Amino acid sequence: MIYGFAYLMMVLAISTGWIILAVLKKPDFIEEPLNEVKNKIRPFLFKR
Repeated sequence: MIYGFAYLMMVLAISTGWIILAVLKKPDFIEEPLNEVKNKIRPFLFKR
């Protein structure tokens, strides 16, 4: 039973981390390089 609670807490912690990364605003030192990478790969993703 203790393993079930430990597993549940692990899943909730990982899910919370992903939600924080996906939803909340990231600091500029993370956001700016990420935008540059997105802009570089965008033409390859949406090529017709």
